[in-house]
Amino acid sequence: MPRISENDLIIPTLKLLNTATNNTLTTTDLIQKLTVVMKPSKEDLVILKDRSDSKFSQIVRNLKSHDTFNELGHAQYTPPSSKGQSGSFTITEKGKQYLQSIQ
Repeated sequence: MPRISENDLIIPTLKLLNTATNNTLTTTDLIQKLTVVMKPSKEDLVILKDRSDSKFSQIVRNLKSHDTFNELGHAQYTPPSSKGQSGSFTITEKGKQYLQSIQ
C-alpha cells in the first residue's frame, strides 16, 4: 500500500470540514477522523523518532505548516487560543464550491 501524501488529504479534509459543526475541526479531531477515513498503513502509523506523533499525523499537521489550504483558499486555519490546545481549520466558501465542482 502506498504512503499517504499531503495531497491525498485535501478532498477528504474538505469533506469532513463541510459536514462538521460550524464547518470547523481542530487539528486533533481532524487527525482522528482522517485516520478512520484514510485507513493509514502500518508504516504511516509508525511513531516518529523523538516525537509523540505518527508519520500520518505529521502529514495532517503539514496541511497547516505548509499552508496548503491557505494557498488554495479552500480553508482557513485559526491558531490555538492557548498553549496545549489545537488550532482549527474552517472550510471557506471557495472550498465548498470546489467540493461541489468535483462531485
